[in-house]
Amino acid sequence: MVRFLTKVMVTLEPTIMKDHYHETLREITAHHKGNLLQLIGVDPIVFRTNSTRGEVDLQVWVTTITGTPLNRVILPFYFVGARKYIFMCSSRNAHNFVKDALEITQEKLNAAHEMVILTPKIDDAKAYSRMKTKFRKIFRDKNLDIYSFHQWANQKDLAILLTNLVEDIVVNMPRTTPYIPVGFDLNTVEDIAKKQGFEVNEKHEVLFKRHDIVFRVNLQNNDIHAEITDCDDCKEKCKAVKKLCIEVANKGYATLAGLGDLRILSILFAIKDGSIMNIKGTKPQEDISQQIKILRKTFAKNCKKKRK
Repeated sequence: MVRFLTKVMVTLEPTIMKDHYHETLREITAHHKGNLLQLIGVDPIVFRTNSTRGEVDLQVWVTTITGTPLNRVILPFYFVGARKYIFMCSSRNAHNFVKDALEITQEKLNAAHEMVILTPKIDDAKAYSRMKTKFRKIFRDKNLDIYSFHQWANQKDLAILLTNLVEDIVVNMPRTTPYIPVGFDLNTVEDIAKKQGFEVNEKHEVLFKRHDIVFRVNLQNNDIHAEITDCDDCKEKCKAVKKLCIEVANKGYATLAGLGDLRILSILFAIKDGSIMNIKGTKPQEDISQQIKILRKTFAKNCKKKRK
């Protein structure tokens, strides 16, 4: 089947453990070192897996609750279009955190989609049972009938959970249910890019040179070109340009189409730290390294003709 794209929300309980939980999620998903959570309140990362219906790109939108009014205004919009709502808890009073999150986001929640409570391993069975009773009361009061409880200890547990959630989504939820990306307007995207140290030109492009390759990222069109030239200032110069097919496979990528503006920012991070060269797609021709090899061959061929 055509690659299936879906989205889940992961909301971290704002405790001392939230950064550790976030980093653990990034270890099984993220393709670059930077993240957007502190800057804009959400970090969109992608988990690729296989299901009985084919390959799936699971977008994992990681967020948390802060005390700032802005966070509480923006937070609900990140929940739009999600198929599962995962709450990563770490304290004995986590039910209060979930209650608060549900009250803030309730207008954007789809009650037909599952609430997932995710906690560390709890050896005390009675304590775990009491905790679940508190959560059930909250869900009952909010008229939420679909929920589940899970425990985890390591990255493998998280990967298994995400894979199982994917299977449930693709089997039990109609494919016709639209994916709704959440992004920002162009001015906001450019402002975020500038705050991260990128220069944006009048064409809404970021140009970033890595070795002999210039990456041209268009923030308006969400496309990326790579180019090579033998002389930046020459009137007569050899030049080769290739539009890149961006995938996120081995550590969580997805095609850019339909992913909203946040994904293009994550590509910028990957270009900046060099990890873009390690991006692999489902097919060999989608691997960035292979695409750059093709670009180099084209450049060599063009220059050879021109020199003759």
